Amino acid sequence: MSSLLSEGPTPGDGTVVTTASGLEYEDLLVAKGGETVEPGKIVGFQARVSIGDQVLYDTYKEKPVAFKFGQRPYQNVVCDGLEEGLSTMRVGGRRKLMVPENLGPPGVKLPPGVKLVYDVTLTEVLPNYFN
Repeated sequence: MSSLLSEGPTPGDGTVVTTASGLEYEDLLVAKGGETVEPGKIVGFQARVSIGDQVLYDTYKEKPVAFKFGQRPYQNVVCDGLEEGLSTMRVGGRRKLMVPENLGPPGVKLPPGVKLVYDVTLTEVLPNYFN
């Protein structure tokens, strides 16, 4: 007998969602039972950040990045668009985020009509023990 807790992420259906802020995302893997992101929790993720075919940042080759959700110690990677995209994910999910300039990291200038693309996997959500 299979339980929901033993099921892994399932492939996304290819739908691109556009939020009110202008963020676009496509679920690549949808996690059903993992922890959810909440303000104040410690969030760990892997990401490949690119503009067009140029990769700017890739943590898939290294260890995941972790930060307290709602704070941004890594301004060059963590931005409004990333936080918004992570906010509705569960651990184990993978999502492609298309981040417009207004939701990107401070100081990043994008060519007209080009978005910053994050391929992001949510690896963990932990309680914040350091309030």
